[in-house]
Amino acid sequence: MAANAKTLARWCYARGIDERILECGENLLRSAVDQALGRAAPLHLESLLWQHTAALLGQRRDWDRAHQVSPPTPAECLPCAVAVDQCPTHAGRRCRACGGQLHRIVVDEGFDTHPCCDRPGENGSLTVLEHAAQMLRATLLAQPA
Repeated sequence: MAANAKTLARWCYARGIDERILECGENLLRSAVDQALGRAAPLHLESLLWQHTAALLGQRRDWDRAHQVSPPTPAECLPCAVAVDQCPTHAGRRCRACGGQLHRIVVDEGFDTHPCCDRPGENGSLTVLEHAAQMLRATLLAQPA
């Protein structure tokens, strides 16, 4: 169990998840365990596993402070950090290209990507070019020979 708690604590820490996760629902906790460990925890040990994990996360926070280490940015939304599709607030509001959270206005206007993700370049996706290539292919195929 200690090894599983350490693995789960590392997984949580890397995503900016802290002890607040204990306030989340059981389904979200199970999803986190499934993702971190690759399998479900036995139901009778699940509560103990999370208590141990929370203690390890607290110890890591204290160690970071004592050694002046900057921890990962805390997750603004714990359900999104664990499983975006289970977040009641943000599900369906993620960028198709980068997976980042979309602003409400972007979603309301019917877009599913950030404006910067639609531009090809160093960090942008090739969505625009792919769409143009599909349109050109369709045009070429539609023209009589």
